[in-house]
Amino acid sequence: MKHLSILLALLALVLASCRAEVRIVLDVAEDGSGTIAAEVGLNDQLRDLITQLFGSESEEVIAGLDLGLEGTSQTRTEGNMTIYTTDVAFSDPESIQEAAAGNFTAFRLELADEGVSLEATLDLAGELDLSEFPLDPNAIDDETLQEQIIVSLPGEPDEHNADQILADGRYVWDIPLDSELYMFANTLYPTGGFPWWLPGLLGLSGSLALAVWFAAVRRDKQGGPVRRPAPEPPPPTADRAPTQGATTESPFFEIEDE
Repeated sequence: MKHLSILLALLALVLASCRAEVRIVLDVAEDGSGTIAAEVGLNDQLRDLITQLFGSESEEVIAGLDLGLEGTSQTRTEGNMTIYTTDVAFSDPESIQEAAAGNFTAFRLELADEGVSLEATLDLAGELDLSEFPLDPNAIDDETLQEQIIVSLPGEPDEHNADQILADGRYVWDIPLDSELYMFANTLYPTGGFPWWLPGLLGLSGSLALAVWFAAVRRDKQGGPVRRPAPEPPPPTADRAPTQGATTESPFFEIEDE
């Protein structure tokens, strides 16, 4: 990967329209398994330039270079970029050490109950002496050569020194050509502690039930039957015939005839 990066940087400087992308992609699952991949992307102009300079197709040139991994290779196209990928699967954090050794000078991946921690060191310049190459790292920009490490870890992002975090939670580091890169990242699993919202919900439910019961009792007291004394029977009237054995008196004076 070291020699490849220097080669692509030199070629990309030849033509302003050339662009190369180099990525190390690490995906880790919750059980510690995953994949690590080395990706090399070339635009059409750079692919044609490699074919002219080396007399063979870019696929053959890339395949003959050391990508730091010995695994399954495949090719895909994204727009005007052709991306060559070599990936290696691993079953646990221990088995990734050997696969990562081809690109990282130090690598440590640990899984714990509370989350995952990653710590690694990468030095593209490493054993190479950049003074041997007509290359000024300051003349390389993202439009010419982009080199990144992209890492996906289970859990929520916590402390890290990544250059950015993508929308899907992956960490991204930019790889310098002229200096060592130290990287670390930690994630935390969602906690499954005591649901402190539950007592509040139960208390609110109890208060509502008590209020409903109190309102019902109060309504029963206010809306119950009102007992009133029975009404007295009306007095007898003149046009009502007296009952047997009853006497009546005329309300008028009797006038004697002369």
